[in-house]
Amino acid sequence: MITYTNKLIKKLPTSLIACLFMIISGISISLMTALVRYTSAEMHPFEIAFFRSFLVLPLLTPIILKNGFKVFKTLNPKFQIIRAFAGSAAILCFFYGLSITELAKTQALGLTVPVFSTLLAIFFLGEIVGIRRWAAMSMGFIGAIIIIRPDISVGIGPIVILCACFFWSSSVLIAKILTRSDSNLTITLWSAIGIIPATFVLSLGVWKWPSLEQILILFIITIFGTIAQYSLVAALKRGNVSFILPLDYLKLLWAVMLGFYFFGEIPSNSIWIGGMLIILSTTYITSRETKIEKLKTKP
Repeated sequence: MITYTNKLIKKLPTSLIACLFMIISGISISLMTALVRYTSAEMHPFEIAFFRSFLVLPLLTPIILKNGFKVFKTLNPKFQIIRAFAGSAAILCFFYGLSITELAKTQALGLTVPVFSTLLAIFFLGEIVGIRRWAAMSMGFIGAIIIIRPDISVGIGPIVILCACFFWSSSVLIAKILTRSDSNLTITLWSAIGIIPATFVLSLGVWKWPSLEQILILFIITIFGTIAQYSLVAALKRGNVSFILPLDYLKLLWAVMLGFYFFGEIPSNSIWIGGMLIILSTTYITSRETKIEKLKTKP
């Protein structure tokens, strides 16, 4: 069966495979966030974040045994540690914000990551940005403001979600620097294991032993998170970012469906309007960066 499936996949166009992987990634991350939201009703988000990090170890152990501890060798331990702190802050903020924010709003605000990444690249990597990308970034932030609706009330949930996006953008930026000296496997392992200590320490203050049902859900959360990451990397390897990026925005649709079905959440017009502005912003930023990369690689 597996052999037949592999042969079938090889016959499909590469672009179609990239699209399928991107859709699988979006569905997986949406299911993971829905399960985190559901579990947070009885478990503290910090404890969920710890188990989400810790339960990855069984998946990483075979890789470590195969490659040996030399796989942890890095030329930039300082940046690896800083990235671990940024990743820890991102997952803690995201899970906490998710526990008190509706799914559609969470996914819509999560689309601001490319906007933050571009802004950080300007200040820390010295990247030159033209007026069109500045306009795109401004549009993205306006979209976020529309979603938060400060004219009505500013809840802590959306603010924490935006903090998570900022920290995740910082993590992505540092990873970009680390790729100059370290392998992708080394960067991945440092990131995965590096967030365990911080999540564990913060979970101690709210610790409550999970039931067997909750442990099963935590395993499923970890599996969905891992599938999402693997599928995203697989999609990026097979298709151009500008081509597959629009499929990532389907996460907003999945979030609306899951939020309505499981939690009875009906997204407001501000989420749709703000979400569209963020989508337009990140689409332009990503397509522009892709064009710049192509120009750099030309002889």
